Amino acid sequence: MTPPVLQLMTRQACCLCEDAEAVLTPMAATGAFELQLCDVDATPLWAARYGMDVPVLLMNGDIQLKHRIEAHDVVRLLADAAPL
Repeated sequence: MTPPVLQLMTRQACCLCEDAEAVLTPMAATGAFELQLCDVDATPLWAARYGMDVPVLLMNGDIQLKHRIEAHDVVRLLADAAPL
């Protein structure tokens, strides 16, 4: 089965974004999911959509978590999304 793809919407010089990346990167290294880091300032649409409301974690294009992203929340998200 293919692991889910999670997109982390971030921006430079954002301490919460750095914290979220520090939580997610080692989790992704286990193969539990693929992590895509997306700089919201790289795309005008993303900048308009997310503004200063980062970090934002998306799965399948849907917002799942915002701001303080903790490992236990990601574990719960993945468990809820797992097929039965």
